[in-house]
Amino acid sequence: MKLFEKHVKMKKIDNPAGGKSVKRVWSFLCSIVLLAVSLCGCGIAKNANKAINVKLSAEPTTLDPQVAQGSDAATVISALYEGLCRLDSSGKAVAGAASSWEANSGSTEFTFHIRSNAVWNGNVQALISGNDSDASPTPLTADDFVFAWRRALETSTASPACTPMMCIQNALQVHAGTLSADKLGVTAKDRQTLMVRLRYSCPDFPQLTATSVFMPCNEKFFNYAAGRYGMDRETILGNGPFIIPNYGWTHDVSLTLNRSNMYAGQSAAVPAAIAFTIGDSSSGSSTTDSTSAADSSNDSSAAVSVNAVQSLINGKLDIAALDASDEPSARKAGLTVTSFQDTTVGLCFNTSGVFHSAALRRAFVQVLNRSSLMQIIPVDAQAASGILPPAMTFGGQSYRSQAKNETYLKQSASAAAVGSKLLPKNPQITLLCTNETKALASRMLASWNQAFQTYFSLNAVDSSSLLSSVRSGSYTIAVYPYTPASADAYTALASFQSGQGGNFTQLKDPAYDQLLNSGTVSSSALAEAEKYLNDKAVFYPIYYEKHFYAAQPSLSGVLYYPFGGGLDLHSAAKTN
Repeated sequence: MKLFEKHVKMKKIDNPAGGKSVKRVWSFLCSIVLLAVSLCGCGIAKNANKAINVKLSAEPTTLDPQVAQGSDAATVISALYEGLCRLDSSGKAVAGAASSWEANSGSTEFTFHIRSNAVWNGNVQALISGNDSDASPTPLTADDFVFAWRRALETSTASPACTPMMCIQNALQVHAGTLSADKLGVTAKDRQTLMVRLRYSCPDFPQLTATSVFMPCNEKFFNYAAGRYGMDRETILGNGPFIIPNYGWTHDVSLTLNRSNMYAGQSAAVPAAIAFTIGDSSSGSSTTDSTSAADSSNDSSAAVSVNAVQSLINGKLDIAALDASDEPSARKAGLTVTSFQDTTVGLCFNTSGVFHSAALRRAFVQVLNRSSLMQIIPVDAQAASGILPPAMTFGGQSYRSQAKNETYLKQSASAAAVGSKLLPKNPQITLLCTNETKALASRMLASWNQAFQTYFSLNAVDSSSLLSSVRSGSYTIAVYPYTPASADAYTALASFQSGQGGNFTQLKDPAYDQLLNSGTVSSSALAEAEKYLNDKAVFYPIYYEKHFYAAQPSLSGVLYYPFGGGLDLHSAAKTN
């Protein structure tokens, strides 16, 4: 099937919201910690037609933006699609598919103006019918965003990636199935005007629209894909700076993207192509499964990471996610290493099984000696003061500075006796962990065996297996790296609500749901919700973890996004 291309004149459009965003640079940096290497104009012009070689730890399970999870998927989706906004090197929202936007005084209502020349990378009718007589690309409209956002939140979609949308008016009710999708607070005023109403003040909402789940979707093409949308080249239609050419995708081995001549964004893409190597480049097979927002580093086994470092040193790759244990060797080799702290490693419980009792969960947490655990956390890790990592924000400001208090359970002398009474006879409890957290898990296990005079087992698996097991609820208790899907504290806490696709603890607690659903959302209300999760021992935070990328020193213009946002390669360039 052929995708049609034609040259489109680029038009520079100023962003009237830019001044307001600049005033929030400090708060945004606290929340996003977006890192970039600035571009050199002469270098771009000289090297604009080069391909960028990128390592994906695994093939994304889908490239459907409304469903996909993990940084691998986000990296590819950001090249194939474009949201209302993009992010610049300072983390400021700039024009994407929308040429401009404005907000009301309370930042609860936004109006976005779609570019008049924005198009899909193909003619929808021609793609559906197989008739190539019409080569003109289908215009992108506000209705494409309305359809995409409603679809992401509908219960039938069962999207595990929609929590960043929970700030939209009625999003929770639509997702729960208590309101129809047409009640969602998003409306197409006309073909080029999108109006969005939010549940609470969110000055950084334009930044959120740059993430995968907010990308547009053409309803007619989606229906044509008949359940295969995002799974193959023939069932992908984007509006972004790159397309998948004929024979560009060999599943589980490689994926090549070529620059699109139809893209009508603020500036044309710099690379002529992006060549993705999938999984272990030495064998051409995938070794992991992208199943979590933490995929960018946690999905890579040590063997894959070492291979990536060697491939970078040999010049076969330009950039790749890096395992923390390989950071020293990457730096020693002269590679550029970028990191950000967006993950909380902690003890999580499956609340739908043996640990449905909050009292039993508390006992398991409160017999632990936190000081002892802190002695064996990674050298570059930071002891966690709460469930949400430091980069979280609310209302455009640092959430952790607003929450103030520490939210983790303290050790209790009576915990052993309480737990012994509540434990079922001959309990079958296995602590799931990775090899990287095995020492930490072993120390916890020793504490429980001694306190409860019962034998508990330990199962150390690769990161992919752990993420898959926890996300699917196939576990009892685990040492788990929790990476929120966005920097917004409300949506991160909403992921623990009943029925949320990203609720890895399987928590179903009406009292907790009510904390987030009632009244006006405020930082104090969020702090109370986080404290509730702490008091009920749903997730016990231990330390904050960093994610790493390594790149060739000659590579510039790459934007690195935390919270599973992956890479933006639109302006990536090699200077030699």
